[in-house]
Amino acid sequence: MKYIYQNATGKTEIEVDEQFHDLLIAMDREEFNSDRKHSRRYPISLESCEYEGEWFGEKHNSIEESESAVQWEQASAALTDLQRICFVEVCLNGRTQQEVADQLGIAQQGVDRHIKAAKKKLQKIFQP
Repeated sequence: MKYIYQNATGKTEIEVDEQFHDLLIAMDREEFNSDRKHSRRYPISLESCEYEGEWFGEKHNSIEESESAVQWEQASAALTDLQRICFVEVCLNGRTQQEVADQLGIAQQGVDRHIKAAKKKLQKIFQP
């Protein structure tokens, strides 16, 4: 049976036994379900966040803006997904901790804890 394998460089068609074909299809379905579960639980990405009138996903023209964007990317990479979401939504977008907690399905104290941890990590990165 033919199986179409998709990766970052494109699609590749391979010939496999029926047993392996079924296994590969099952693995694809499991990966799809896992990705879907994650995106439903954490529906916010930095690309969809606005800060000071600009979207995080936009390209920057000036050198200073580019350096700042690179610095933020490096700093945000140090944060966990929940820390990043909580920090951006509460500190940058002005939402309340309770709103974010309700959206993520966690307690308000958990949001507060994630924000404090994010601030601590960011201070270490941005302080000289």
